[in-house]
Amino acid sequence: MTDEDTPINLADIAEACLEAGYVVEAIHRGLEVSGADDGGAFYLFPEGDWLQVRCQVFDNTDLDQARTLDALFETIARAQFRLIGCRFGFDVLTGLWLVADLYPGFEPERLPAVLEQLAFVWSSLGEVLDAALRGEVVDEVTLDAAFELEPAERPN
Repeated sequence: MTDEDTPINLADIAEACLEAGYVVEAIHRGLEVSGADDGGAFYLFPEGDWLQVRCQVFDNTDLDQARTLDALFETIARAQFRLIGCRFGFDVLTGLWLVADLYPGFEPERLPAVLEQLAFVWSSLGEVLDAALRGEVVDEVTLDAAFELEPAERPN
């Protein structure tokens, strides 16, 4: 069996998260991992040989406040185009999620960096996604600024 064929070991993943200072709880089919201070949570689920890491962006109550979801879906598509290292997932029962899919053989000690990346994307897009719920699609400069990107000059 190669490293790539090694099944996901949630105990190793939980240990890596605990060592990084996260609070870890076993839940149905996976783990809930949270920071002690911020109250935000990540949900880790084995999916075949892969590990799926999720954090909820909007629940159904949030989404029900939108007149239409067109602006939200356009905004997340445009954000996704920036190769943010994760993806959005929409579930009609639970809402909008930010998702990272970790390949078979992923090293558990690298998981805290993935959680930090998801938290960065989530916090960076907060105002942009709130505007999308109100039906506004921000311009490209504003979307780039959310990620602290500055437009480059065009090459000669």
